[in-house]
Amino acid sequence: MTIGVSGDADAARGLNAGCDAWYSVIGGLFPEVALALTRAAQTGRAERAEQESQRLQPLWDLFAQHGGSLRVVAAAAARLGLTAPRNLPLPLRGLDAKERAQVATVIEDLQLHP
Repeated sequence: MTIGVSGDADAARGLNAGCDAWYSVIGGLFPEVALALTRAAQTGRAERAEQESQRLQPLWDLFAQHGGSLRVVAAAAARLGLTAPRNLPLPLRGLDAKERAQVATVIEDLQLHP
């Protein structure tokens, strides 16, 4: 049995507190970022893990703004060319053009790439 953390914005806090795992949504799109945060926490560099999480705050803010990570990550995957622009099954709605532009700006500002 493992104890893990699921909310990406709380990953550093959970891992630093001793969680065995982080069930990450960003790990699929940005594995190097997720791995850096995880390794920092696992090797006792709690401050570094928190710094990495703080760096990602604009992404966490988008998750909060849109009621979770699903639509934001779907828009990010489309922006990165990993999926079609309309990639969520009905009845789920993707982000509108303005919201997708916000996601694109955050990805570019944070220099996130797969």
